[in-house]
Amino acid sequence: MNNTTAKSSIAGKGARARLLAASLYLLLCGAGASAADYVYVVKPGDNPWNLTQRYLKSVDYWPRIQAYNHIDAPTHIPPGTLLRIPLAWMRAEATDARVLEVSGTAERESAGRTEPIVPGMGVGEGALIRSGDDSSLTLEFPDGSRSLVGANTEIRVHRLQRLRASDGQQTEIELRGGELENNVERANPGGRYIIRTPAAVAAVRGTGFRVAADARSMRTETLEGKVAMTNRRGGVLLPAGTGSYTTVGEKPRAASPLLPAPDLSSLPGIIDRVPFRLPIEPVAGATGYRTQIAASASFAALLSDRTAADAAVQGSAALPDGTYRMRTRAIGAHGLEGHDAEREIIIDARPEPPFPSQPAQDGFVTEAAVRFAWAHDPGARSYHFQLASDPGFVAIAAQSDQLTEPGIELGEALEPGDYYWRVAVSTNAEGRGPYSDTQRFRRPLPGPSTEPPEIDSDTLRLGWRAQQGVERYQAEISSTADFSAPEHRIETTDTALSIPRPQSGTWHVRVRSQEAGAPYGPWSKAQQIEVPYDYWRALWVLLPLLLAL
Repeated sequence: MNNTTAKSSIAGKGARARLLAASLYLLLCGAGASAADYVYVVKPGDNPWNLTQRYLKSVDYWPRIQAYNHIDAPTHIPPGTLLRIPLAWMRAEATDARVLEVSGTAERESAGRTEPIVPGMGVGEGALIRSGDDSSLTLEFPDGSRSLVGANTEIRVHRLQRLRASDGQQTEIELRGGELENNVERANPGGRYIIRTPAAVAAVRGTGFRVAADARSMRTETLEGKVAMTNRRGGVLLPAGTGSYTTVGEKPRAASPLLPAPDLSSLPGIIDRVPFRLPIEPVAGATGYRTQIAASASFAALLSDRTAADAAVQGSAALPDGTYRMRTRAIGAHGLEGHDAEREIIIDARPEPPFPSQPAQDGFVTEAAVRFAWAHDPGARSYHFQLASDPGFVAIAAQSDQLTEPGIELGEALEPGDYYWRVAVSTNAEGRGPYSDTQRFRRPLPGPSTEPPEIDSDTLRLGWRAQQGVERYQAEISSTADFSAPEHRIETTDTALSIPRPQSGTWHVRVRSQEAGAPYGPWSKAQQIEVPYDYWRALWVLLPLLLAL
């Protein structure tokens, strides 16, 4: 292929791409004229000269208007005639968007000056906007359209003008990286809204849609209306409820349905812990879930924006107590995000509960008197303690609401079994807060009581009843009641033991048991054993002495 042919081929491809883009935009607009034309309805007294004076960039355009529309009698144009006027010829006035709300940190660079973005700030043509981590802001345009700028996003306002002829808004935004969520008002005649990215262009009239982009790729999701997504390789028209994606040098993929909205009905109305992560019903085909939380239903500034790999909603630790709007959507193939499920939530997580320390989570308590302790809150007016034998705290075993110290000791011993406890705090500044996470501990079985011993001339035998779930037993035999220095300490997996017959007198016996995976439990109640004096043994000891006399 020679250079001339190559250039011709390239030019042909470029022309086809421009034609395709124009055709898609034309289909989007539903008009019979070129996508780059404004259609003017002739009124009585209109002619090419006064139309040019009112609406075009220069009076020199009047012959072009006449030629472009094939007007043979310019002084006698019937009212109601449709005149096509290329948008590039029309007089337009630069205008500004306005920052409606901002969360986190963002900056505007304009005319060589960079400054933090604040609500009410104007954003005009040429301005560059950057948002930081966990930040967002909403731009409101003169026609009422809005764009939510997500975290870590950079955009440049390439064009923002109002047509003199119709108040139609001409908006072009360059999305260099990040995300935009857009609600575009139905345009006045000649209006258009375009987002350009390195990989493709999204063009709309009135619609709700999302665009995400980086240096190599772009994805678009249409929630309402239609979006034309095009690049040099081709284009696709995305009706409501569909999305597409593309990469640099590749044609946009065919429209695919967005995943349905998740079911949020299982979530509690009041959330008493931040950060939070709450499970929801999975959506078939989802590879992740995104949850956004805002102060109002407009979602003009996101106070929390979190993504989970599993079926769960998440919220930031920075959310203060209050009432919020939450929306969650499933993420499907190629990162396309589905329809939103939205609901109101209330966060009531403060004052934050003290940290429980004793007994530890999944610990064991063998002492007769159970001591509970938690972290001290300097602002505490009182602490609230609950102990139950079930995780739902239906069967309350102990409760106190007027504790002034960060701890409590129960006056009565607990029966063996599993227990659950939690604590809350009240402060003068914030009132009573939620309970802490539930702490589980186990009170092991006490050791079994021994049965009456068997004693013969050589051996002492002890036995006891087997306990379910017990793997090992430990027994102590002591000549003193305090077991300070027991003469015998024996471990066994059996329910009986034998030792050489001890000397006569009173002995003390106790047993404790060990369940699987647990330490030894409490000792059984100590029992006394009387080992009688063995006269026959004494006689055999004395017999040699007697015979020697």
